[in-house]
Amino acid sequence: MTVAIWLGSAVPVRTIRWLDGALAAAAKLGPTKPTAIVAGDLGWLELAADRALRAKVACIGIATELSLDYLGWAQIVIAAAKTVEATTILVDEASRPERFAEVAAIAELLDAAQLTNVVSIAREGEVVRATRSAGGELQTFHVRGEAVIGLRIAGPKIEEYPTPMPSAAMKRLDLAALGLDANVLAHRAVAPHAPREPQRTTDRVADLISVHVSARAPRTGAA
Repeated sequence: MTVAIWLGSAVPVRTIRWLDGALAAAAKLGPTKPTAIVAGDLGWLELAADRALRAKVACIGIATELSLDYLGWAQIVIAAAKTVEATTILVDEASRPERFAEVAAIAELLDAAQLTNVVSIAREGEVVRATRSAGGELQTFHVRGEAVIGLRIAGPKIEEYPTPMPSAAMKRLDLAALGLDANVLAHRAVAPHAPREPQRTTDRVADLISVHVSARAPRTGAA
């Protein structure tokens, strides 16, 4: 069993404990050293590589300015996972909301089993025992063969962590090295949100007041 873990394409929107928890879970699966896969800007790559190094996990960093949908990122994950011959792909599902859809996309393109909302994971020989949260219940599955598993496992509390430094341990790859064409992937690009025009102070005050003013029927003039 060879394990890769997708950390995503942008910094977590939640506490970094979820990133650390996912890396720690991957590190326990063994027996070979798992590999973290991360894409995006350089600052995010360095942060992810630093946390992976602390968890004793190898790291592949793919620098790109692309902003893709879940199918676009899934293609990059699969290409990177193939370089380490990964049979099990974990996903840090908790750090950003878009990770949930990426679990399904990666599994669909690989035609592999998938699980989401996994809160506990362990290895039993060549089988992965995964416990997932489903509503108010816990369900335990034994997964054999290729699988994509979304993790929601928090690491220990962190008071503070040092600013990550450039990592010599991170293996840097570009899209061409993965056999991917940036022009083709651009078809999976997500359109940027149009910025809202800032409101004047009087407009904002009027909006706030309007919530508390009851609607009145229009007045009619005398005949």
